[in-house]
Amino acid sequence: MLAEKNQNQIKKDKREWTIINLFSSAYEQFPIGELEKSERPDFILTTKNKRIGIELTELKYERGDTKFNMRAHEDFLSDIMDNALSIYAKHKNLCLVVDVHFADSIAPLCINTGIDDAKLIKQGLSESISRIVIDNLPEATGKHYKVDRTSKYGDVNLPSMIDAINISNVTGRQAEPLWFASISTRVKPLTVESISQRIHNKDEKLDGYDTSCDSQWLVIIQNSFLMAEKYDPVAAARALRHHYHSRFDQVFVFERSEAHVTPLITTKG
Repeated sequence: MLAEKNQNQIKKDKREWTIINLFSSAYEQFPIGELEKSERPDFILTTKNKRIGIELTELKYERGDTKFNMRAHEDFLSDIMDNALSIYAKHKNLCLVVDVHFADSIAPLCINTGIDDAKLIKQGLSESISRIVIDNLPEATGKHYKVDRTSKYGDVNLPSMIDAINISNVTGRQAEPLWFASISTRVKPLTVESISQRIHNKDEKLDGYDTSCDSQWLVIIQNSFLMAEKYDPVAAARALRHHYHSRFDQVFVFERSEAHVTPLITTKG
């Protein structure tokens, strides 16, 4: 049980490092300093003049589906992405950020598939992802490609359980590649209500955070761009312009798929 707990913590830490690295790259005003993993908050950034606590949170998965096990889902997809990166690294050495959006249809496989069958499914998807990435390499640093069903290549080559693959070349900008999975249909829509709820939930826990920090940041991670039937651009725009109240010094919405950061308007309290 302890070994399983330690393994889960390792995977959780890896996911959080992936997100904070993406966020710091996307946010042009991210301060220069030393970033270290913490418990509460998730990270502490030590700059020349101050210590900034950074807490990460996602707009939570819908809980209505009792058959959905978020941890099993994340671990299943994490294994696929780790294997895909390993296969890619044997053939190419460009440093990439690869964000794979899995279709909702993959959800039952994560908890209802036997060990041997799951291994075959993971291997097949890992090989497909690595091949698609190799076939669509953005050769220049800073270049970004999106392979989805609107493109001829994607329509022919994307497996049925994958909606899209975002590929960015970060060679020279980041020391390590970042390959991760998204499940866009399982996150709440971006609305004033969903953001307010996340801020409120985190505000209630702020007293237990590291008191040595001079300021506290809250980063709300969202993947909204593939939520075809749920994503409401009017509601999303209203949510990003809304004036919120929070005990955090700064609150951001980080739309991970597009690497876009929006500092929210907040009043302390």
